[in-house]
Amino acid sequence: MKTHFVVTGVLMHDGRILILKKAKNDYNYPGKWGFCSGFIKEFESAEDAVIREINEETGLRAEIAKTAGIFEAEDSEKDKCWAVKCFLCRTGSDKVKLCHENQDFRWILPEEMGDYDCVPAAKKDLKVLGLSQ
Repeated sequence: MKTHFVVTGVLMHDGRILILKKAKNDYNYPGKWGFCSGFIKEFESAEDAVIREINEETGLRAEIAKTAGIFEAEDSEKDKCWAVKCFLCRTGSDKVKLCHENQDFRWILPEEMGDYDCVPAAKKDLKVLGLSQ
């Protein structure tokens, strides 16, 4: 099983979190809901990577409010292990401009996450940030 290192940014505005629906042609989890995430570029810090990913995927400017530790999420179906560095980020706007990676978005309360068909690690992202049980 191969391990991939990624960052995830749970973006918050006015008490709601932003979830994104992946494009139908996305390589990993097409059509599933999740958070802003992506690979860390060579020599890029995790902090810089999460801010970059948020801006690329939503057009929003964000700042890091909380950092969680790294956790692993295995996907035996895809023979992958994700090492995830998760951040809670805040933004001053809710005006999302989606890039090609996502097809839809919603601002929801953290407890509404179970109402969506999410990527496997989404609920764990919320848990490590203290946003769910």
